[in-house]
Parts: sequence; structure tokens; C-alpha cells
Amino acid sequence: MRNVAKYTTTSSPEALILTNVLQVLELSDLAIVDSLRLELGAGFNVLSGETGAGKSILVDALALLTGGRADSSLVRQGAKWALVQGYFAVDEGLRHAPQAEDTLAETTDTLELHEIEVLARRVQPGKGSTARLNGEVVTVGELARVGERLVAIFGQHASQTLLDSRAQRQLLDRTLDAAGQRVLGNYQETFARYQQVDKALTALQGDVRERARRIDVLRYQVEEIDAAEFAPHEEDTLQARVKQLRHGERILQQTAHAAALLAEADINANDLVAEAVESLRAVAKYHPDVAALSQELADTLASLQATTDTLSEFAADFELEPGALEQLETRLTLLETLKSKYGDTLEAVLAYRQEAAEELDRLENADADLSSLQHEHNALTKRLRELAAQLTAARQQRATFLSEQVSSELQPLGMPHAQFVVAVSPQDRLLSYGSDDVRFTFSANLGEPLASLAQVASGGELSRVMLALNVVTGTDSPTLIFDEVDAGIGGQTARVVGRLLATLARNHQVLVVTHLAQVAAFADNHFVVEKQQQAGRTTTNVRQLDSDARERELARMLSGSDSDTARAHARELLAERDTLLPAPS
Repeated sequence: MRNVAKYTTTSSPEALILTNVLQVLELSDLAIVDSLRLELGAGFNVLSGETGAGKSILVDALALLTGGRADSSLVRQGAKWALVQGYFAVDEGLRHAPQAEDTLAETTDTLELHEIEVLARRVQPGKGSTARLNGEVVTVGELARVGERLVAIFGQHASQTLLDSRAQRQLLDRTLDAAGQRVLGNYQETFARYQQVDKALTALQGDVRERARRIDVLRYQVEEIDAAEFAPHEEDTLQARVKQLRHGERILQQTAHAAALLAEADINANDLVAEAVESLRAVAKYHPDVAALSQELADTLASLQATTDTLSEFAADFELEPGALEQLETRLTLLETLKSKYGDTLEAVLAYRQEAAEELDRLENADADLSSLQHEHNALTKRLRELAAQLTAARQQRATFLSEQVSSELQPLGMPHAQFVVAVSPQDRLLSYGSDDVRFTFSANLGEPLASLAQVASGGELSRVMLALNVVTGTDSPTLIFDEVDAGIGGQTARVVGRLLATLARNHQVLVVTHLAQVAAFADNHFVVEKQQQAGRTTTNVRQLDSDARERELARMLSGSDSDTARAHARELLAERDTLLPAPS
């Protein structure tokens, strides 16, 4: 799914419904901030205020949540640490883990906790920083991976976003048409199979001597196990027989003695018991109980005779074979040796034998597999080169389009002579994304040579380039932060910047730090950053403006005072906003 802001626009900013965006930003003891809570809305959010009021501190705070450098100088003088927390409303599929860290204020009064992703960064002088994700301690890198998925920062912090070749290539690939996307998809699928084959081929092409040694070991192990010819439960039978043989003489003596005693008893007792049975049978027809007793006595006599015969036969047949015990114990020792080598039980030994036989078969047939894999590897390499060439052509075509479109968008943004060129350079290599190096180059002024975007663009220029890029290509980041986007511009250019930001805010949450009323007038939500003096300390506060306060702030931004003329101009800017914005699509 595309990770973008989702909300419905209405005539009332309060009615905006947002997901996948920043809802609350909390700061504690960060720079000149004592304790601050900023509740952002959907759409276009503006931060304004006097120079030095601390507007950039909020951008610095968000940079910490996306893996920015944690300088101990950020900690407020006299504080133990600085804490930044961002509460993001996200789709369930973007959730990371369970709970939030300790909060500065109650943040879930109006939010469903299961819909919130909480990113936190604590900076402590001399001890670095601690990152948390939903209360769970994570590395800064892990926090950055989640933060960068949710927030993109442009301006003086833009080095975090879209300035490396990988990100620029991904942005260019977003513009590929359907045919180009198919080529990219085919390349990636083919490369995945290529990696599998290459890994298997490398393994088979390993040390030939080592493979021969391994074959010898496996063959010996399989033959040793097979030579034992044991059944899984043979031990139980052997142990029972060993126990018998170890006590054989006692068994023979006692059973023979018992048989002799019973035989002697038979001589004296059989006739008497037989006579008793006959007597009982004579009266059994007169009483059923006597009949039953007669039968029981007859059965007992028969059982005694049978037991006597069985014992006699057992004693006669029981033999103490010479060497039988030693043979059985030797067999048990063999089975124990196999278990000590290959498994805790005989079943485990047999399982190991199966695995060893399969590995032996693979190694013995490695030459055939090697030939097959090498053939497939060659075919995949050829196919990848063909697809890489097609992908290069598709990228170069879209690079021309992207260069022209972004350059066109930059001209009304106060850079009439700006050139933006996407350079696609194929290399002699095959990587997961193809073989191309993609680089964004830029020249702000007439006659200046093109150079890497990160090297030549100022903070304001970079913000406007990123704004133009996002307008042309779109972005997967739900929340976009622009700092210094209005640096060095004014008048009609500022109106164009404001309109583009408002257009971008139809599909994303946008937060802009600005000093221009022409930009701020387009905002859905306007916040002012102010410095205050309390108990001999300077601190920064942020408050959201209602319609009257917003009019006053725009007047201040226009003229530095709250005059009637400035107020009238502010009202004109607000009235022009709806006429300049395109209708929602």
C-alpha cells in the first residue's frame, strides 16, 4: 500500500479526517523549550513567528525522530535530558509494537491508542540518546527507518531525504509508465532467481578437496549405521534379555524347585481332591451353591496340574548359552556408540542417517548439478543484461520528462533560470535495481554548471526543488516538512509557493515553517511560535490561531504591525486563497 495521508476535505478544517499522519508532537527541555505540545491537523499546517522565536526547534525535533544527530547542546540548560515524542495516526498495517513511553501530557483523550504509532527520542548530555518505538527500546537506525517512512523533511535538514542516489532512483522509478514498471518488475523477479542460483553455484564451486573429504565422512557414517542393522526399539528387547541372562542360574534353580514341590503335592493331594470333587457332585443336584463349589474345586485341580507341567517344561528348556550374555552386551555397546555419535535415540540415529545419505547424494552428483546451475546462471545473466538495458532506456526516457517538468515548476518559484536534470548512467554491473546510477543535478542561475543537487542548492532552493519534485512525482511519505521553502522570495512567487503547498496538502499532511504571509494564508491550520520570559528564563510556546488571531498574525507578517491597512491586506490574502486553489479532484 502507498504510505500517504488519507483524509476528506470539507469547508471546515475541523472536519478533516486523518490517518497515517502526525497528530501530536511533544517536546520537553529541548533547546529553549520547557514543555510544549503541538496538535497538528490534516492538510496544510503553517508555523510562523518572530525571528528567533524557535520555529526551527520544531523541525529539529522531528529530525530527531527520523534519525537526526542528537547533539547534547539540544538539552535545555539545567535539565537532565531532552525528550521528543511524535504520535502518528497510522493504518493497522503500519503498526510496530505495543505501548507508548511516558508522556508529557494526556495525549489519548481523543485518539484511539491502537491507531497510534509513538516515536520517541531522549537526548542526555554525555550519554548520547535513547530511541523508543511504542515504548520499546530500539536502535536509532530502527527508529529512523520507521520515522523516514512517516515523515520527509526538506530544507536545511533535507540531507535526510531524497539526496542519496538510491532515493533519487526510486523517485525516478515512480514515474515509469506501465511498460517500464513491467520491465522493472521482470528484472527484480529475474534477479531474485539469479541470486538463488548464484548462491547455490558458489557453494558447489567451493573447495574440491573439502567436498571430497565431506563425501568420505558421510559415506563412512552411512555405512557404519547401515552395518548395525538395528530396529528402532531393539534396545528394549536386548535389555530385557540381558537382565534374564544375568540372573539365569537363580531363575533356573527357583523354577525347578517350585516344579518339584508342586509335583510332590500332586502325589498326595490329587486322589483326595478328586474324591472331594466326586462327593460334591453327588449332592450338587440338590443345591446350586454346592455345584459351583464342585466346579471351582475341579478347575483348581486342573490349573494346579497345568502349572506343574508348565514349570517343569520351562525348567527343562531354560538354557544358559555360553557367551550369550557377552554377545548381547556387545550389541548394546554398539548401539550406545551409534547414539553417542549420531543422536540421543535410535530413531534420531536413523533420522541422521537419512539426512547424511541425502547430502551424500547431492555431493556425489554435484558435477551434474554444477553443470545445470552454470547453464541457468549464464541464461539468467544474459536475461538480466537484456532487461537492464530496457530498464535504462525506460529510465532515460522518464528522466527527460522529469527534468523538463521539475524545471518548469521551478521557474515560477523564484528561480526563472533554474535547471534540473536527471542523469541516468548505466554501469557494467547487475544489482537488485538494475545497472543504473541515477543522480539529480541542479543549477540555480544562468551560466552556472550543473552539479549534484546536495552540493549546489541552498536550504531554500533545496526546499523548492523538493516541493516541485513532490508535485510532479508524488511521494510515499504521509507527512512533509518544509523549512526555508520561502527563503529569498516574496510577492507573486510566494503566492505560487503557497498554492503548490496547498495543492500538495490535498494528499499529504504538510507542515511549513514560513515568514511570508502570502504562504501562510493558504494554510488549513496556522500556529504561531512565541518566546516568553518566565522566572528569569526564556521559553518557547506554540498556540493555534483562531480566525481573528490569524488575521492579526498575517498583518504582522506583512508589515510588522497590526495596522488597519495590514489587516485589510491580510483579509485580501485570505479571500484570494479560495480563488487561487484548484478545485479538489
